[in-house]
Amino acid sequence: MLVAAAWTFILASGAVRAEDPGIEFFERKIRPVLVASCYECHSAGAKKIGGKLLVDHRDGLRKGGESGAAIEPGKPERSLLMAAIRYTDEALQMPPKGKLPDGVIADIEAWIKLGAPDPRDAAQPAASDGSWDEILRTRRGWWSLQPVVKLPVPTLKDASWSDQPIDRFILAKLEAQGLTPAAPADPRMLERRLSLVLTGLPPSLRPSVAPSGTDGETERRRDGEKAVEDVVDELLNSPHFGERWARHWMDVVRFTETHGNEWNYEVHHAWRYRDYLIRAFNADVPYDQLIREHIAGDLLAEPRWNERERFNESVIGTGFYRFGEVNHDDCISLRQIGYDIADNQIDTLTKAFQATTVACARCHDHKLDAVSMHDYYALLGVLRSSRLVSHTIDAAEVNRPLVQRLAALKGDIRAELAKVWLEDSREIARYLLAAQAKRSVTPDYAELVKDLDPKRLEKWLAILRADKLPLDDPLQPWHAAAASADFASAWKKAADEFAVEEPKRREANEREFVTWADFRKGLPADWQIGGQGLAGGPSPSGELILAPDGEALVKAVLPAGTYTHRHSEKLNGTLRSPVIPPGKKHVSFQVVGQRASAVRLVSNNCQLNYKNYRALVSADWTWITFSPPDERESLRTYAELMTMLDNPKFPDQLSALGGDTANWEAIRPTTGCHGTRRPRIRGRISASRG
Repeated sequence: MLVAAAWTFILASGAVRAEDPGIEFFERKIRPVLVASCYECHSAGAKKIGGKLLVDHRDGLRKGGESGAAIEPGKPERSLLMAAIRYTDEALQMPPKGKLPDGVIADIEAWIKLGAPDPRDAAQPAASDGSWDEILRTRRGWWSLQPVVKLPVPTLKDASWSDQPIDRFILAKLEAQGLTPAAPADPRMLERRLSLVLTGLPPSLRPSVAPSGTDGETERRRDGEKAVEDVVDELLNSPHFGERWARHWMDVVRFTETHGNEWNYEVHHAWRYRDYLIRAFNADVPYDQLIREHIAGDLLAEPRWNERERFNESVIGTGFYRFGEVNHDDCISLRQIGYDIADNQIDTLTKAFQATTVACARCHDHKLDAVSMHDYYALLGVLRSSRLVSHTIDAAEVNRPLVQRLAALKGDIRAELAKVWLEDSREIARYLLAAQAKRSVTPDYAELVKDLDPKRLEKWLAILRADKLPLDDPLQPWHAAAASADFASAWKKAADEFAVEEPKRREANEREFVTWADFRKGLPADWQIGGQGLAGGPSPSGELILAPDGEALVKAVLPAGTYTHRHSEKLNGTLRSPVIPPGKKHVSFQVVGQRASAVRLVSNNCQLNYKNYRALVSADWTWITFSPPDERESLRTYAELMTMLDNPKFPDQLSALGGDTANWEAIRPTTGCHGTRRPRIRGRISASRG
């Protein structure tokens, strides 16, 4: 067990070493400028080195050329480089082809003020005239790119110090330098070191290791390696072990709960990734499995399941793609935003799992590593073609018994309601005549309203108060006829008008519109669904939606369609289309939804598109029309309908929807679709990629 503890410490301390922010600034802001604007004349690969000045390594800049040192770290006002790029001296203006942008000049000044940090500690050899393939063949011989091999355990002068293989490698290096190991730590100090390294807590805060006695500080005595192994086992089995090492890994993947930038909006459900890591470390999940879950945990044929709580652990790992700074602007009108997000993902992905700064190859073949621009953009193609979505992680069986019970109860309720509604339907004529009499103030009004329910009568009256009903409203003929003194003529006129208008509208619809998907008949095979709210398929006409609270029993009676709230408003769902066929001027959806559910068009997997996004805020059926981007823009666009917790812009827009971000967990979005959806009975969502 001592070997396991030492391996854990060595691996982690290498992985979590903080990177110098000055070096990071140089790599992102300074090196690309030097390469693009200076290397042509001032690098080892230049045909003729101007002024004997080399800027392709640190000492070259600081030593300078014929005119002296190019920079003086910490003092931009005394640095010749600043005078040259500011064009303050007519005899010295660099680059000669044109002055650098003001922002770039400001970056170089800030870099010199930082002390001009520069990792390029060796002069560069003359550039090869060969192709990238030739360069790559040379770099493949580097020791850092060789396959891992199993080395023989060294033979030692003093083998009695330890019989552990990893210790023998350490002792061999010590002996080669004429050094000897330090004396063993006393048991109390060793226990303290192990406890701090493995759990981050001193032994006094771990009662399981140092149990309290009558004086509260009874010390457990341990002798020999078995005692050390017991302590290590105890620490590795502590829940604090996962908490300690998850923090280190969160630094590697730049874990954050907000996206930074000027809006600094929330990374939804980021805490699920944090808890996932803690469980993974405590469960001793193999490292190769952890890598698979991070890179493509949503695509594993056999994901890892949390058996106790019955949810998918593997898919949560992909949440690491969501961390990092994200600009809040529209990434369709400002295309670079999407590429900057992917660049950050590539940078983190390759640093974490390949120990290589692949992001440098965004602008040029890598100067130091065996990575070309072709490699970078191949990986970019993978990430840019992946959609960022919210996954439902609960197993289907978690909610299945409850949904089945609700469906059965609804069947019983429907049977009872049918009896009541059948009886009430016999009174429709009386209520309609009474409402018309009250509206027209006829003499027989008092007799007509006798024994009628005043509240129900008021609802009928509200319908008749409409000035003009559309032609397709069921009460339009009555409304038109009741307003006329000649009922028969008015009724015939309404019938004739309908007979003329109906075929005209049908013909216009067939000529101008194409039905893309009809969710009354089922879910099209090429549409993707998510969540558990749509698992039951489409609903027939007359589906009852029960009110979860209040005096009313029925909230709505729905036409045929696809709904997430068919059984419960707590069930979530998403519906995503294939790529919209080119040449379409408009795409229209007939939807119903409330609060933060939404319908939108997504182009090039851009998550923030203000133009073709609509939050749903009404329980009434609505037609929503979007205009897809012009096909000449070569954007791949698909449609997405989603409930609140699947909405990537939730809860950021609650203020616009009249909501309260402090109470967003209690909000119940409702969405349905000819088609659409909503949240669930019990559910966990992990923000991740899809």
